[in-house]
Amino acid sequence: MSRHSHTTARIEKKISKTAKELLIALFPSLAGNAFSLESDSFKSYHGTVYHDEWVIWFGPDYWGEWDEYSCYFQLYSWLIDNTTDFEGIMKANEEAGWSVSIDETPFYSPWRGASRAEIISHCRDLVRAGVTLDRMK
Repeated sequence: MSRHSHTTARIEKKISKTAKELLIALFPSLAGNAFSLESDSFKSYHGTVYHDEWVIWFGPDYWGEWDEYSCYFQLYSWLIDNTTDFEGIMKANEEAGWSVSIDETPFYSPWRGASRAEIISHCRDLVRAGVTLDRMK
């Protein structure tokens, strides 16, 4: 076994832990939610890589079920949702009469397709700037 065989798994766990810390810093109200370290996997060039990932639990909902989301996915989702111009999309569709399809790409978030390093770096900058949010979308 190579001494670097678990490097990828350690990187995944580190990104997940950083995302959890940034999520709590950006959303102080989430500190009371349940976080847990869950196992996950993905296919790589050299086979399946198993790693641990921090998740946040929301619930119980109307049916009494608890939902689990990756902390990194929550950061990414929040960034996309808050930088997409939904009002601009609605206005452009109204002007077009809703019957003509319009190009909505100019209204989309510039963070779509950004790398994990860019997203983590930007969220760190937001935390340093003192940005906090009251609620989660």
